[in-house]
Amino acid sequence: MHILYLSAHIRQLLYIALYPPPSLEDQIEEEAMKLEPGSPSKTLSRRHKSSLAPSPKATAAAQDLLMKFARTNTPGSLACALPAYPDNADAPAGNGAGLEDSHIAREALRVRNARCCWEIIREGFIQRGNGDVMASPRKTKGRRSTRMQDEDDEVGEGENGAAPAPVSDHAWSVLDWILTLFESDEAATERKEEVHYSRLLLRQIPPSRPETAPRWDMRMPLDVVFHALEQEHEAQRSLGIRLLTLLINLTSTPFVDFPMFLNAVSARVSSLPVDALSYLFAALPLTRTIARFKVMLCRHALGGNQTDSSSKPKPQARARAQPRRRARAESTADSAAGTVDEPSPISAPTRDGAGLGGEVAGGSSGTSKYPSISVSDLLVLLGRPSKDPAPVLQTICFKSELVVNFGLLQLESEDAKDRDAGWRDALQDGSLRRAVEDVFEIGRQATPTDTHSKELIRTKRDAILAIMSTW
Repeated sequence: MHILYLSAHIRQLLYIALYPPPSLEDQIEEEAMKLEPGSPSKTLSRRHKSSLAPSPKATAAAQDLLMKFARTNTPGSLACALPAYPDNADAPAGNGAGLEDSHIAREALRVRNARCCWEIIREGFIQRGNGDVMASPRKTKGRRSTRMQDEDDEVGEGENGAAPAPVSDHAWSVLDWILTLFESDEAATERKEEVHYSRLLLRQIPPSRPETAPRWDMRMPLDVVFHALEQEHEAQRSLGIRLLTLLINLTSTPFVDFPMFLNAVSARVSSLPVDALSYLFAALPLTRTIARFKVMLCRHALGGNQTDSSSKPKPQARARAQPRRRARAESTADSAAGTVDEPSPISAPTRDGAGLGGEVAGGSSGTSKYPSISVSDLLVLLGRPSKDPAPVLQTICFKSELVVNFGLLQLESEDAKDRDAGWRDALQDGSLRRAVEDVFEIGRQATPTDTHSKELIRTKRDAILAIMSTW
């Protein structure tokens, strides 16, 4: 019962924290109503309705209190108030019982009735003056097909037919709070199990059928990520980076479909302008997991794969293995042999010796196996021309990140056998340096003559060569 009351109270705080501030039109209308003559009963009714709506001060106080709770409570105790997908795609959603004894409590049912946390921060989820609880995102009853979910996603379109923004203008603080819970959960999981991922975040991704298959539909969190990256303020862009980092860490487990995630991210980053792409790569933290993901992302964006992202993905059912304990220092995968004509295809991350139980088995450490490329693959990708003459700067950005992160992984491999056999030879005979210089020379000749493009190429070239000189 304590959990029920706590969840209800946190949901009410979320509703107040998400309540939109009054627009200029609302303020003008409120002032006009004060001047409009009317009977005492109508005046009292208007004042009563106005007093039920959270004020901007109440909204700010709720946002502040949520963050204080996040610092003093466990993430799991607070996340129980967030909507989440069931572990089984066919299981009915358990909305639980609650005491809706006030206007705010009844309105907060919107949060409980949502499918996931991404819905509650979406534009238009909570609107001023709308007291119809049943107009909120739907209660889930019994089975829900993917087709039904897609149809539900279209319900939230605005009056002009435009899709609502993934994050409402006044929901950024709630997104910050949600990410704080995920990050705390991720850190707690690593301390307990030495596996770096958030179980709470995993529950915000729709389960696959059968439930033992990896989860793959991450459209909604990726919508949030790239919407945040489009914002002008650094505080909002940083939220996108934090969420993307959490998702990348999640892909190092067998719980999600790595090739599907890679396809989705690659399709989005390939359309980013070069300044946004450079910001994204620079803002991601320097970890081995992130470096490995960058290598695979750049490889994918440069066309070094056999996957086809044009058709709708249909992931095959695979047994979902729980990750085993691993050492703090992650070891890289054995480099794929690869051919000079085409880099080796992508495979999903797996873990050696992973059990099928619900908990992480102790006693032995498992080695993470991730997709990898060889030095010969790297040289092929560096020499591959751009698929489109237009995004030459984007191609240079991808190739630069590919070289830097591949080199980082090689240098940080504690065991010599984990390094690619041709890595040291490519450094000593100058083949890697020549390939890098060719990238920038071709880019310099193909790019427009504007000063910004020339300066970007020169800066990246000098930075890459300076880094390589330390290898």
